[in-house]
Amino acid sequence: MISTLEAALLSLVHTLPLELFVFVASFIEEVFAPIPSLAVLLVTGSFAEVQGRTFLALIPLAIIASLGKTIGAVIVYFFADKIGERVVTKFGRYFGITPEAIKSFGNKITGSPRDYVLLSFFRALPILPSAVVSIGGGLLKIPLRVFIVSTFLGSIVRDSVFLYVGYTGTQLWSTLATNSASIESIVQGIIFIIVFSSLTYLYFKRKRIAKEIS
Repeated sequence: MISTLEAALLSLVHTLPLELFVFVASFIEEVFAPIPSLAVLLVTGSFAEVQGRTFLALIPLAIIASLGKTIGAVIVYFFADKIGERVVTKFGRYFGITPEAIKSFGNKITGSPRDYVLLSFFRALPILPSAVVSIGGGLLKIPLRVFIVSTFLGSIVRDSVFLYVGYTGTQLWSTLATNSASIESIVQGIIFIIVFSSLTYLYFKRKRIAKEIS
């Protein structure tokens, strides 16, 4: 299903202006995380070269892609915020986690220059799944202003790299990009394992403490 959706999305590059394609595709791939942003940006960069656009023309494409991704990330942010709070309220007691504790952790991000730089850095990392950052931002209730700005700036850097890879089309860069996509999938799996293991540990720890008290 995912491959079909990805193929359908990428086929739009043949019918839409490149600027509109990269905006729409970046938005969709951010909301539907299984669609790799790598594919969207490589195709965009490749078509920019085929159309005879200059290297500097990649800059507005990166900005447009980042805008589409940021809008999509905000939707994921609000979804994670609302759904995550309900899940924690209902099931958090089994793990000793409360909505207040999570909100308290997110409040440590106050919007200082360091916060902007750090979150932009995380968003720019090619190997860190974008969905993880968006969901984490919503769960921790990071200030929306900080989330939007860091997402936009970090995505420009990340998207520029992949657009350049598609534009140059060299074997070396393509190999590096492919490896980056594979590493991103591995990182996503590792994060899932860490979260699952942590919740399992907290659950049994809470049960053990309750048993000792009783």
